[in-house]
Parts: sequence; structure tokens; C-alpha cells
Amino acid sequence: MARTVERVALMSMTPGTARALTVIHYGRPGARPKAYLQASIHSGEFPGAMALHHLIPMLDKAQKAGRIKGSITVVPHANPIGLSQVIFAAHLGRYDFFGRDNFNRNYHDLSELVAARVGARLGGNAARNVKLIRAAGLAVLNEMAPANEIQDLRLQLMRRSIDADIVTDLQCDAQAALHHFISQRDWPAIGDLSAQIGARAVMYNAPYPLTMTFSGCNGSWWSKLADRFPDKAIPQACQSSTIEYRGQHDVNDRLGRADASNLYKFLQRRKVIAGNPGPLPRPLCTATPMEGMDVGYAPGPGMLTYHKAEGSRVKRGEIICEVIDPASADPLNARTPVRSGTAGVLFSRRPDGRPAWPGMVCFRIAGPKALTHRLGRSGLDD
Repeated sequence: MARTVERVALMSMTPGTARALTVIHYGRPGARPKAYLQASIHSGEFPGAMALHHLIPMLDKAQKAGRIKGSITVVPHANPIGLSQVIFAAHLGRYDFFGRDNFNRNYHDLSELVAARVGARLGGNAARNVKLIRAAGLAVLNEMAPANEIQDLRLQLMRRSIDADIVTDLQCDAQAALHHFISQRDWPAIGDLSAQIGARAVMYNAPYPLTMTFSGCNGSWWSKLADRFPDKAIPQACQSSTIEYRGQHDVNDRLGRADASNLYKFLQRRKVIAGNPGPLPRPLCTATPMEGMDVGYAPGPGMLTYHKAEGSRVKRGEIICEVIDPASADPLNARTPVRSGTAGVLFSRRPDGRPAWPGMVCFRIAGPKALTHRLGRSGLDD
């Protein structure tokens, strides 16, 4: 079967305007395993889009050669709304201009609605339960009527991902080492993806993501249903995770080709595509709890300068960056250090010279042990 391309029109918010999603499908509909990949839900984050730019021709060749054994859905750029948000020559694609929503929040938690619909029909047959739950999830989504364009976008994406075995949401940070956000329920099963992409930090939400991000909504409903019906056979039928492909400026063909190759090998390893992916690369880290992630905040206004590069291993109490008051008449006393609160991997930071304001996130460190002040927090800052 040849690949198919969908153009999915979104609800218009103003007369005379229209936006659409491009969705590419490979393999036979209904074939398993099903993999879903999307990029740039925060529309200015292009490293994942570059990876898919290089992956799509590889999938085209695999389709023509009959090597796609499962099914694959690819959304090359998942946010046409944010892509259009340019003001005074600056692109602002993280929040919706109409409602000020973060594009990667407020996806639908289907667990309660699906439990009400099929809970009484679930039993001891895991395969039958998975079919019932997936069908119910799709039916619930298809019955929903969006009130605006961003709700329509969320529904259209979820309708194409919710029945997948594997969901990968490709994002990036401001300036970062490659890292991977997962659910504790998927570890160590998803460790092959972390190792294949070369993640320098892997962080898990325990027991599953509480914030309804795109990857969170696709994975957590299985865990919540399993918890609600402990006497029923409900497996973790979707491994859904977010890959953070370094920083916003890490967009080039060299990185894109390497990232695409690793995604392709992962799909081979999971038997979505036929072929030998070769040996699994040595993992660069193990998974650590989200509550072990130290977040450094700016203590006041100024400009940032860093002592540590992204990917560095740091000790507790080390100076990671300083906030400098550029208007100070006393430069020798114009610096305020921001120190690490844990030992671990500095996986995310801002660029040097970035303006800072009180409370702004300056860096994140993946640490091995839960920090008291982080307990109960999702670890996600808008």
C-alpha cells in the first residue's frame, strides 16, 4: 500500500483564514505495532521537525520496498496555529495568542470517560481489553465538539495518536543536551529508545504524568485504568514519551540525519519496520525521578552568564550561572550566583547573555534522588 497524505483543516478563528495539519500515513491501516511521531507542538522548536524532514524519505523508501510491517503516522509539524504567530518579526509559538494556552497542555484525560463506557466489560483477556479501550477512546474523541481552533488541534492530534503502541513527541529546549521525558510505568521497557537516541538524561514521572501534555495524555490513561480496575488485565498498551532534541538553535542537516537514523533504527527494533538495526548503543544514563530534577531560578533581574555547559556533570552547591546587573555602578559587586541544589547532569540552561527576571528558570539538573521541595510537582514549567 502506498503512503497516504491527509490535509486536516482546522476550525477558523477569523473570516478569510484557514490552517491545516499535514499527516502522513505508512503501512496498512490497523497493522501493529502502530507508531506515531510528531514534531514542533511548540511551533518554534524545529530540531524534531528537522529529524522528521530526514526520516520521511527513509520511510518512503521502506514503504516502496515493503519493509513497513506495522503502521506509522507522522505529523511533520504539529502546530500550524503557532507557526503563524509572528509579531514585530519575532516568532512566538509556545502559547496560543487567542487564549494564552500553552500548546502542550490541557489535552484530554480519557480515563474516566472510557471507564464509564467499557469498565463493566473488561475482564481477564488483555488483548480483548486493549481493543475495547482503544475503540472507546476513539469513540469518545470523535464525539467531542471543539469550541475553538486550539481545541480542534488537540482533538485532531489525539484522534490520530490515541490508538498507537508507541507515541513520540519531538520537542527541544532553549539550550540543552538531548534528554527524554518518560513515565515510570514505561521504564525500563522504553530504555531502548533512550539509548538509541543518545539521551544524556532520562526523567520519569511517577507513577505517570499528571500534567496533560500531549505525551502524558497518550500514556497515562492506560496506567489510570489499570489502577482503577486492578483485577482486570490492562497492560501499558502505549509507550508515550517526549524527546527533547537539544536546543532551539541545534537545527542542521548533520544532526537531523543522525536523529532520523536513530528513530528509524528504533522502529526497526520494535518491528514496525523490517531490517536489522544493529547493536543497541550503550546507554549514557539511567532514568531518574522528576522530583529529583533541580530547577534553578533567577534571584533578580539582570543578564545571565554561565559557568557550566549543557551536558556537564555537576556537584551540589556549584555555581551554574550568575545574574549580572548591567546597570550597576559597582561591577565588582553586581553578580549574584545561582548554585545547583543537587548533583547530577545539567541538561538544560539558557543561552549566555539572556535577560533574566526574578523567578525565571535558569537551568535544570537531573539528579538521582527526590528533592523534598520538588515532591508532588510535575517538573514542568510553562
